[in-house]
Amino acid sequence: MELFIDICLYLHIASGMLSLIVAPIAMVVKKGGKQHRLWGKTYFWGMSLVTLTAIIIAMYRPIPFLLMLAIFSFYSIARGYRVLYQKQLASGQKVAIIDWIITAVATLFNIGLVVWGIINITPHNQVGYLGIVFGAIGIFTVAGDWKLYIKRPTDKNFWLYNHIGAMIGGYIATVSAFSAVNFHFLPGLVQWLWPTVLGVPLIVVWIRVYKKRLSKRKANEIVTVNITADTEY
Repeated sequence: MELFIDICLYLHIASGMLSLIVAPIAMVVKKGGKQHRLWGKTYFWGMSLVTLTAIIIAMYRPIPFLLMLAIFSFYSIARGYRVLYQKQLASGQKVAIIDWIITAVATLFNIGLVVWGIINITPHNQVGYLGIVFGAIGIFTVAGDWKLYIKRPTDKNFWLYNHIGAMIGGYIATVSAFSAVNFHFLPGLVQWLWPTVLGVPLIVVWIRVYKKRLSKRKANEIVTVNITADTEY
């Protein structure tokens, strides 16, 4: 059994490093193109292997924090991938059962992460605070998804914004884990939280850029249509 766990650990490290490398490539190449889809899928499956091996290791040791953090990280990637199949929600598309299940499981684990964090807060144990922070972020995220499924979006480009936010969010979680393992020169909480502090504003800015770009494109299309109509008249 120990040999199997060691193999899982090596796979966990290798797939984590792969994900760290390919994610930035997917971010910078042309969105929607072959390269973006290739590197995006590589990142998704790499993170899937990271999650699977983390769950196996966490259940064997056992390490509850690792187990809940693995689900927290994977949910971001999963929702970023699944939202590509939800583009027509604004037009009446039904939410797939798998999406309800994924969101329900993530909700339970994020609540559990907060509860675990509260229980484990001690003067000499900072991990409890991490559980509360990451769990709260996760709860905020799933709440947005429940609202999306129940009320349905009004912006037809919602899927793009959610895709960007979720995929970068998953990458932030990956960098956080890498930092916690390797950046020992930083204070304990800082090792985990600096990617979130830097990454969340990046998500906000990136989404605003796309919203502004799409809004401008829509305005130009309206002007073009009006000009054409006037000319025909």
